[in-house]
Amino acid sequence: MTSKAQPVYRPEGKTIVAAVTAVAAVYVYFLIFPQFGFLKAVQAALGGNAGIIQPIMTVMGLAGVTGSVLAARFFSDQGCRRWFATGLGICAGAAAWSLVARQTAEFYGVALLAGLGTGLTTVTLAGMLRGAVGDGRLGMIIGLGTGLAYAFCNLPGVFDASATAQAQLALLAAAAGLAGGSRLTRRVELVQPAGGNYSGAGVAAWVLVFLALVCLDSAAFYIIQHTAALKEATWTGAGRLSLNAGAHLAAAVLAGWALDRRWLGRTAGLGAVSLLLACWLIHERQQALAGAGLLYVVGVSFYSTMLVYYPARSGRPGLAALVYAVAGWGGSGLGIALAEERQDLPGGLLLVAGAVILLGLIARRAVQHPGPAT
Repeated sequence: MTSKAQPVYRPEGKTIVAAVTAVAAVYVYFLIFPQFGFLKAVQAALGGNAGIIQPIMTVMGLAGVTGSVLAARFFSDQGCRRWFATGLGICAGAAAWSLVARQTAEFYGVALLAGLGTGLTTVTLAGMLRGAVGDGRLGMIIGLGTGLAYAFCNLPGVFDASATAQAQLALLAAAAGLAGGSRLTRRVELVQPAGGNYSGAGVAAWVLVFLALVCLDSAAFYIIQHTAALKEATWTGAGRLSLNAGAHLAAAVLAGWALDRRWLGRTAGLGAVSLLLACWLIHERQQALAGAGLLYVVGVSFYSTMLVYYPARSGRPGLAALVYAVAGWGGSGLGIALAEERQDLPGGLLLVAGAVILLGLIARRAVQHPGPAT
């Protein structure tokens, strides 16, 4: 006698819109303000004092880790929307403060609020998503939200906007996230996903993979944006920015489609190969920079979609806190530190990142239980 499989929950259209909006809004805020527009504001106000950037970013990173831990510690089905709204309120406060900040101490305060708010919102959202939308379309919802965010932030007029305009857009993103998150309620009873991806060894392997990917991405983007020739070839002009925006959206949606088929390893592998190849071309083949830029965009969208999907599918806020604290904040800070004051990607970084990613993917495969390919 065979047992019937449980029907897959299909969320209503308004729930899908709310979830996509929440994911996109949180990503837009993070992309356009803490790691980009805020740094513009600091550099403009403090006269390009490079020595102050790293300490300010350190404060932001530590606050982000703190926010992540707090979100995991106090997460509950009853209080998650309140925590999500609180985090977005803190994010909005940081963006608003940056509009009037002029002194070094004020920018440290903005960094603390931006990190704390981002940590609270990202972990809380990851803990809310699966219970609100189920498993059937979780990957596509996250992929669409991620892709829309990256596409929006790369549009001409947004990417090259002033620090003031980007802070204002960050405020709008926080408001949109609040509107979307307020409609996310638990509709599905969560069962822990089977397989080794969420075992102790599987989690360790994935954290290492994400750490290497975020570190490599952060280093590459920092060098691209601070090297005139690289930026000219990959991130300058309305046509190029529009192409990057479209590629981001298409790649993230494709990644979401693949993740709904439980192709975690394949999705991560394709994203890693694309990102590593892009970085190698930037390092070794200056005549192929245009193609390298597109490969970079594809790789970033693939792994960024996975960065939300992997902890969200577990339904465990503690796992989200671990991934975002170690791989997200730690990897970003490490990548920027390695790239600071450089004009090209360190060859050693490519080798180490590639080796860590490969070993991590081999390790997560080794702990898989027998079953369908993932």
